[in-house]
Amino acid sequence: MTDSETPPKPPLGKQRMARFWHKAKQVQMLYLLVLPTTLVIAVLGYYPKIDVVFKSMYRWNPPDVEEYVGLQNFVDIFSDNLFWQSFQLVFILLIANLFKMWPGIFAAVALHRIANEKLRYRFQVCFVIPMVIPGMVWLLIWKSFYDPTYGVLNRFMNATGLMRFFHFLDGSPGNVETYGLMPRIARYLGHVDPETGESFGIIHNFVAPVFGDTWGLVLLGAFFLTLAIHGSNRHKRHIAGGLIAAAAALPLILILVQKVVVGPGVIGAALLAFIVLMFFLARTLGPKWVLWMFYIFGGLIVFRENYLYLFLLPVAAILISEGIRHGMEHFAAEGVIKTIGTLVMVFGFLLIGFGQTWTEPTGQFAYGAPAWLGNQDLVIPAILFWGFPWVGTMGVLIYLAGLQQIPQDVYEAAEIDGIGPMGMLFKIELPLILTQVRINLIFMTIGTLVSYEMFLILLGPSGGPGNRGMVPGLYMFSKAFMDGQFGYASALGMVLFFLILGLTVIYQKYVKVDK
Repeated sequence: MTDSETPPKPPLGKQRMARFWHKAKQVQMLYLLVLPTTLVIAVLGYYPKIDVVFKSMYRWNPPDVEEYVGLQNFVDIFSDNLFWQSFQLVFILLIANLFKMWPGIFAAVALHRIANEKLRYRFQVCFVIPMVIPGMVWLLIWKSFYDPTYGVLNRFMNATGLMRFFHFLDGSPGNVETYGLMPRIARYLGHVDPETGESFGIIHNFVAPVFGDTWGLVLLGAFFLTLAIHGSNRHKRHIAGGLIAAAAALPLILILVQKVVVGPGVIGAALLAFIVLMFFLARTLGPKWVLWMFYIFGGLIVFRENYLYLFLLPVAAILISEGIRHGMEHFAAEGVIKTIGTLVMVFGFLLIGFGQTWTEPTGQFAYGAPAWLGNQDLVIPAILFWGFPWVGTMGVLIYLAGLQQIPQDVYEAAEIDGIGPMGMLFKIELPLILTQVRINLIFMTIGTLVSYEMFLILLGPSGGPGNRGMVPGLYMFSKAFMDGQFGYASALGMVLFFLILGLTVIYQKYVKVDK
C-alpha cells in the first residue's frame, strides 16, 4: 500500500453500529441514573393503572373471587342510578368551582400589583403558611364549623339576623300557608300534589313533555352555542348533523339491545360502532367533536328514563339553526343562534334553581340550629360553601407565576392607552395567564371528579342523608372497600378516566393564549 492510498472504509452497517455504541457509552451513566426512577414509576405508577383495565372485566373480590365477566360491569353501570345521580352533584360542583376560581385570580392580581417588594413578599408568605396545616385537620375544622350546636356558622347567622332571613325563605313544613318564599316559587313553577298526584306549573306542563327535563333545556342551549361556532361550511354542517343524530341514537339502540339480548359480542359490536361513528364525527367537526361527545354523555345521565330526547334535541337544534342561517346573513345568524342558546341555558338554570332546588321547607331555620350535614336538603349548600373564601394557596401561586411573566412594557403601553385597573385585569392580565388558568382548570376538574376525602370525612361512606353528597370518587371507594366489588369499582374508574381525559382535551383546545 502506497502513502497515497487510503484504507478502505468499513461497511455502512458497521459504521452505524460503531456510532451507536460510541453514543451509548457517553449516555450510559445518565441512563443508569434514570433507571431507578423509571422502574419505580413503571411498577408503582403505570402497572396498577394498566391492571385496572383488565380487572374491570372481572367479578373480583380479592383474594377469593376472580371471575371473567367481559363487559358486564360496564353494562351494569348504565343501570346504576346512584352512579349517575352522583354526576348531577359533580356537575353542580364543577359550575360552582368555576366561580370559585375568581377569588384566587383576584387575590393573585392584588398581590402582583403591590408596589412594595417587602410587603408583597410578606403577603406571599402569609398565603403559603396554610399549606403547613395537614388536610385532615382542615377538614375537621370545617366539620366543627357546621356543627348545629356550637358551630361558628350558626352562631354567626343568629347574631347577624341571617337565620331569620333564611327562615323567611324556607318556612315550616306541614301546611302550605306556612311555606317560605322559595318553596312557594317552586310550587308555582312546578309541583306535584302528593295526595291527588295532580301536576301543575310550567315545568310539568311544558318543559318536561317538550324537553324531557329542565336539564334538557340546558343541554339544548349548549347544542345551539356549539352549532354557532361550527363555521359557515354548510356541507360539513349537514354531515355533522347526520353523524350527531346517529351518535345520539346509538346509546338508545344499545339500551334496547340490552333488554332483549345481553351478550358481550352484541354489546361490544355496538360500542365499536359508536367509537367508529365518533371518529368520523371528529374528522368532520375538528376539535369541537369532543363537546358533542360530552353532550351525549350528559344526555345519557339526564334522559335515563327516555333516551328518545337524546335523539330529538340535537336534531331540533340543527334544524332551527339551519333555518336561521337560511333566512339571514351568516354573521347575523351566528349572533342569533348564540343569543338563543344563551337564553335557553339561562332559562333552564333559573328553572332548576327556583323550581327544583328548594321545593319543600326544611324547617331547619325555625329554632336557629340547622343541621347542615345532617339534613339532605342542606348537604349540597354546605358543600358549596365549604372552603370559603375559596382562595387556594397553590392556585394563587400558579397565577402569580403567570403574572410575573408579563413584561413591564405591556403595562406601560396599557397605561399610555388609558386602560384602568379593571381594564388591565380583563384585557391584559387575564388573557395572558390563560395557560395558568387552564392548569388550574385541569386540576380542579380532576379533583372534583375523583376526590372523595372531604365527603368521606364530612358525610361518611354513604354520602350523607339520602346519598345527597355522593360523588363518583366516593361511590367508587364505597363499592370497592365497603361492598367488596373491586372489579365493578375498576370499571367505574375507567369511566372516570375517559371523562377526565375528554375534559382535559377540551381545556387544551379552548382555554389557551391566542398567539
